[in-house]
Amino acid sequence: EPFDYYMFGQNYIRPLVDFRSSYVGNVSLFFEMEEKLNQGHNIVLISNHQTEADPAIIALLLESTNPHVAENLTYIAGDRVITDPLCKPFSMGRNLICVYTKKHM
Repeated sequence: EPFDYYMFGQNYIRPLVDFRSSYVGNVSLFFEMEEKLNQGHNIVLISNHQTEADPAIIALLLESTNPHVAENLTYIAGDRVITDPLCKPFSMGRNLICVYTKKHM
């Protein structure tokens, strides 16, 4: 049976998030985004994340209010997330566009 890497990543990171103190600011924007996505529009979010766990944390914080957005975000990442043995299992559960830098080509 196929292994669910998405849930693996979610369940691994879940205990590390303090949900009582964490929140999504401007959550109304995510409701608006979900409505636009359901209408067939495209949306691009740009952020400068700091850790490999950020996609899982974003999905965890959105799973109760916007599960469709949480599960269907597509991330752009450097090649390390699919070549590093510690990162790869978490990356396999995400919609991912991998960018290879010039120095690795």
